[in-house]
Amino acid sequence: MGIPVTLLTASLLGFVLLVIVLRNAAARGRVMRAEREGPVPADMQAELDHRLRVVANFTEYVPFSLLLMAALELSPLAIEWVIGLAVLLVSGRVLHAWGYSRSRGPSFGRFAGTSLTWIMVLVGCSAGLYMVLFA
Repeated sequence: MGIPVTLLTASLLGFVLLVIVLRNAAARGRVMRAEREGPVPADMQAELDHRLRVVANFTEYVPFSLLLMAALELSPLAIEWVIGLAVLLVSGRVLHAWGYSRSRGPSFGRFAGTSLTWIMVLVGCSAGLYMVLFA
């Protein structure tokens, strides 16, 4: 048995998830402390809302992508393809989380991360269809 690519990818992405949810928890703590003193300042609430979107975006893409990778890893597809998909996914999600966490607007990290993630899904789904229909 070679490297369990999907397990390695899920483990790496689990660490990324921990970082972004810890940042979310810190923002939530600041909002909760502010609530005890009165109305929460709009900028503080906006920061929490933004951090919630960073987590939500991560969790919108990662589960399906890992499932797709696991299915491809179990198929006769060459493992190098699965490794390539893993690199795209981890790179994309790290770049996106980094870019989106630092800016509420457009950023290089957000654009590049989204692009790499979409490429991973496109290539992975195409490979899956090919494996089912022609391999």
